[in-house]
Amino acid sequence: MILKDNFGRVHDYVRISLIDKCNLCCSYCNPDNSLAKLSSKYSLLSYEELYRLVKILTVNLQVKKIRFTGGEPLIRKDIMSFFAMIYWLKQKHHFEIGITTNGTHLCDKIEDLLRFGIDRLNISLDTMQKNKYISITGADYFDSTIESIHKAIASGFKSVKVNCVLIKNTNDDELNDFVSYFKNFPIELRFIEYMPFSGNKWDDLKFYGWEMMKEKIEHEYILKEVPTSGKIAKMYSVAGYKLKLGFISSISNHFCDTCNRIRITATGQVKNCLFSSSQDIILKKLLADYTVSDDTIAKAISEALKSKWSVHPEVDDLLQLNTNNMMSIGG
Repeated sequence: MILKDNFGRVHDYVRISLIDKCNLCCSYCNPDNSLAKLSSKYSLLSYEELYRLVKILTVNLQVKKIRFTGGEPLIRKDIMSFFAMIYWLKQKHHFEIGITTNGTHLCDKIEDLLRFGIDRLNISLDTMQKNKYISITGADYFDSTIESIHKAIASGFKSVKVNCVLIKNTNDDELNDFVSYFKNFPIELRFIEYMPFSGNKWDDLKFYGWEMMKEKIEHEYILKEVPTSGKIAKMYSVAGYKLKLGFISSISNHFCDTCNRIRITATGQVKNCLFSSSQDIILKKLLADYTVSDDTIAKAISEALKSKWSVHPEVDDLLQLNTNNMMSIGG
């Protein structure tokens, strides 16, 4: 069985949130006035339930890539024991594993993450200025995040990406500072359009589109388009340097027609789109009940995908949603 929606899009990539808590309060994701209702540890999917979920996705539903997100996944208790469990599964069924992290608790875990078969790391960094980092995140982890990025780059992961959410009049003045800092590293630097989520006070005065980003960078660097096959990022190489740039244009130029991913929240709810409400299916109950077969759960996930939109709503409609807090979704 493969995961296919009503528009013929095959979904072979699943993002699983491991926790809906974070040690940062980023203004675009988890502001102090966030509407997110944090789950207790008892309502989160247990590691055993998560293991079963990954097995069903990769064996029964032919998912090729799993990405673990949060909140901040690396702050969950005993997280490395979970990755050790998943490594055994990966050796047997051969799928790809990625992690999205803010980098604050990454540095001392890098060797073990490699040992447990983690292929790809995406690390969030929204400014190259320490004072601004504290202003955006509400905490002072700038130095440790930079250290984690450098250690990750040097450690041999299949891919290291640095993710930066661009907000007008906040960090748009740093576009070329980012490029200058990372230009000699063989990584992908991704600039992400600011998206509306519950509690993040989005408005169009803060919006900075991908074409504006590209134009500003081209004042100092020559960019060459890199052909991609269905990737969400518009990719460019920086002429004369190792760095590649990716622009994520979720708002100004959506890529819904090539979407190949679904999301599962830390409590086991299926979300067909970053902006959609959770489906009625409650995976936690199913995963905890071993009288329910793996095939039955696989069919339930497949059925939930049938309600996926062809495209996500326009910004005015997204602003009316109250159930799409970024931290609880898992990005």
